Amino acid sequence: MSRQLFVIATLGTAAVGGSAEGGFLGFVALAKQSGSYVFVDVYTAVGNASDKFLNVYETDISTTHVGGFYQQPGLATKTWKPDAANFNSTRSSVDSFMTAGTYSGAAYGGEYYASTNTYGGPNLSDTSWNGTPASPAATTFPANLGWYTGHPTSVDNNAQLLAPLAVGYTRFDSSGNTPGSVGSAGAQYGIWCSHLVLANATLANLQIYYSAVAPTRDDVSNTTDSRRGTLIIPAAGTLALVSAAGLTSRRPRNRR
Repeated sequence: MSRQLFVIATLGTAAVGGSAEGGFLGFVALAKQSGSYVFVDVYTAVGNASDKFLNVYETDISTTHVGGFYQQPGLATKTWKPDAANFNSTRSSVDSFMTAGTYSGAAYGGEYYASTNTYGGPNLSDTSWNGTPASPAATTFPANLGWYTGHPTSVDNNAQLLAPLAVGYTRFDSSGNTPGSVGSAGAQYGIWCSHLVLANATLANLQIYYSAVAPTRDDVSNTTDSRRGTLIIPAAGTLALVSAAGLTSRRPRNRR
C-alpha cells in the first residue's frame, strides 16, 4: 500500500529506566544491517516480567522498500506463519515471519526459535498464512492480519529483558505522540512477535510502518490491556541518527 511515512520514532540502543505500569506499553523494534539485508525484530513491550502476550490484530504494516519483506521460497517459508514444529525447523534468520514468543522461552544453542503456539487469526481468508503450491510469497501484509498464542501460560510466552537483546542492534520505540498509540520508551521487557527481513536493502534508506492492537495480560493486576502501538522505523533524513546509533554489520543471531 502507498503511504507517506513521517519520522517520529525514538531512537536508542538500550532501554533506560523502567515502568511502574504493567500491561501493553507499545512496540519495540530492534534493527540492524547485515551485508545486503536489514533485520528487524519486533517485541510487544510490557511493564512486568510476568506479563503475557495474547494476540495481535487490526494490523497495518507496510514498507517503502521495493520488493517488500523477504520470504524464502517453499510452502513452509513463504508465508507469515512460522515453521515452528521443532528445533529442526527449516526457518532461517533470513526469512520473515510472525510469532507469539520464543520456543521454550529462551535461546537454544545461541539461536531463537519461533513459538510452536503461534496461530493465524480467524480473519485470514488468503494464503498469506497457510501457503499453497500456487500461492506467491507473502511479501506484503494483508489488511488486518492477526495472530495469537494458543497457550498463554506457556514458557514460550515469557517476557524477555530487552537490553541484552539490543546489543548490536538499534532500538526504535513506538511513540505516544502518534494519535491513538501508546509509547514504549523506557520499557524493559518485551515478548517477541515479529521477525522482518528486507533483502538488498539499507536501513537508512527505507521505512517500515508497523501499527497494531496487541492485548496483553497483566499478571500483577490480573487484567487484560488492549491498546494500539505504532512504530515508524525512519529512513531518508535519519542517516546521521542511524550511523550514530552504531549499527554493525555482524551476522545476526538467528531469532527463530
